[in-house]
Amino acid sequence: MATPASPQPSGQGTGLTTLSVADLAKIIADAKTAAADPVSVAVQIFSALGDSVTVSGSDLREALSTSALPLEGPLADVVSAIQGVTKSADLVSLTNAQEVQIVLSGTQVRLNTAVSFNVAETDGLPTLNNISGASVHKLFWFDLQTIQLTQNQGQKVVRVVTSGGTREFPLG
Repeated sequence: MATPASPQPSGQGTGLTTLSVADLAKIIADAKTAAADPVSVAVQIFSALGDSVTVSGSDLREALSTSALPLEGPLADVVSAIQGVTKSADLVSLTNAQEVQIVLSGTQVRLNTAVSFNVAETDGLPTLNNISGASVHKLFWFDLQTIQLTQNQGQKVVRVVTSGGTREFPLG
């Protein structure tokens, strides 16, 4: 089994390290210990993955289950469709078994079989840029472009930029 400290190449000539269930479970456990809120845990996990890794959807689901990281509702549907995840520097690529459609806060969201995005940090908060393969439906389908967590007077807000405009959603 590969560990983040001693990565083993996937053997496919890609230069990517294939993470095992144990690798992911350790990364998740460490992140849960280091951070309290879900956003900080996610940022910790992303940072600990390394710059050139891949993981199968089944290993991801098993690691999440083993780590008691709850996946409910729409997020569970999204994760159940993932066949593979690749992270190369700040680029994350997902391969889904099929197109996934979920409803999130009353808005229909569609994820194609191939989804990718860049992860950045703005003012210490995560931003997903250059999103490809994801769209939302409000009268028409609009391509997602950016999802950014921001703060406005101490309140965390999710700013979503689509091909049809920008909307902000307060968290909590």
